[in-house]
Amino acid sequence: MNFEIFFRYLIEVSMIIPGIIFAVLPVGEYIKIKSRRLIFAQIILIAILIFSSAYVAMISSVRSRVVLIVDSVFLFGWYSWLTDLPIKKKLFCFFNSVMLCMMSNFYAIIIMSPYEIKNIIWHSLRLFMIQSSCVYFGLLILCGAIFFRTLTLKFSTLLSEKNFESVWNYLFLIPLFMSAVLYWMMPISPFVIMTGRVRPISLVLISFLLFMEFMFYDILWRSTNSLIKSARLQQENSLFRIESKRYSEFKNYMNESRVMRHDFRQHLAVLSELARAGRLDEILSYAEKLNKKTGAYISFCANNAVDALASYYDNQARTKQTKINWRLDLKKELPIEESEFCAVLGNLIENALNAVKELPANKRSIKVISSMLSEVMLGISVENFFVGEIKFNRDGLPVSKSENHGLGLVSVSNIVKKYNGAFKITTDGNIFCVDILLYCSS
Repeated sequence: MNFEIFFRYLIEVSMIIPGIIFAVLPVGEYIKIKSRRLIFAQIILIAILIFSSAYVAMISSVRSRVVLIVDSVFLFGWYSWLTDLPIKKKLFCFFNSVMLCMMSNFYAIIIMSPYEIKNIIWHSLRLFMIQSSCVYFGLLILCGAIFFRTLTLKFSTLLSEKNFESVWNYLFLIPLFMSAVLYWMMPISPFVIMTGRVRPISLVLISFLLFMEFMFYDILWRSTNSLIKSARLQQENSLFRIESKRYSEFKNYMNESRVMRHDFRQHLAVLSELARAGRLDEILSYAEKLNKKTGAYISFCANNAVDALASYYDNQARTKQTKINWRLDLKKELPIEESEFCAVLGNLIENALNAVKELPANKRSIKVISSMLSEVMLGISVENFFVGEIKFNRDGLPVSKSENHGLGLVSVSNIVKKYNGAFKITTDGNIFCVDILLYCSS
């Protein structure tokens, strides 16, 4: 056994480790396994893959590129099993990782080509010298540092944004195509790189591609943030329209009440005359008409914005033959932003309405509770029945493939984090319950 050749293969095959890190960073919240034992088992499995691939490559005298392609097929199957995402998002994250690794590989070849000319093994097996492998690792670390914010914050935003879903139908093709192009462009020999001005042109080209990739993802992320802000503004405008409608209803109710108070004596006189005449049916009919007028307005809580929101969804529920049991013990002034509280409550109720619509009419009920639990603690609880199975990701959020369940919970989670709150989702049989605690500044 030639330990030097084996060691060179081992170093080159170990390049899959940074690639795995690049692929896993954006999908941390979508990873299925949570147990430390299972995570440790995955690490052992990857180590076995690296050592066995290096050994097979050495005894077969094949190029490391061939081994890495075979390993990539296996790793994508493992990555698909590991992450709970649609296939197009998996392809995007995986091949973006492959693209970054291939660019670093290309860069290392270009930089070290004057030294690789003296590498005899390159001509038969295209194995890097150990110095070149170290340069490659260094470039991977540098690339990871440059793209760390992109891989974590920016990709996480893109993957979770619901308004961005249709873009994934073609976005995954970009890193896939770039990986294929880089594979095709990979130099056959260091002598090719040293021919004429190929080396400086290649350095500029790869640097330009890296820069363009970084800028493309940055622009994409900024565009997504604009979409999120626009959706939030639209939500606030929708809340304003609801409040305006509610205010109009309240104004009409006040006008009717003023008229009724003015005519109260006349109503009493009419009822008295009917009572003296013993006309009970007419008294009941007259009283029912008065009751309809006086009962037209229902107040859910003292806060106008939340009252308007509750009135809106209560009307929505009635049209869907759904009953909402309200208990909103809130003061006129909320301890947090009204728009954010209404966004949380509105998303939870809307999800609950979507969840119960497939149930029989007698099961279509939702329980909504919100109150100040202390001077600095605001509680929200929404409970409803549901059918089917709901899966949860590492953060405890539903990742059900059902289109109408779980929407908006990511934005709810972000608001809860803003107030250093607690967000818990539980299922008991066919009952789905969301409990939220928001800590308000005293």
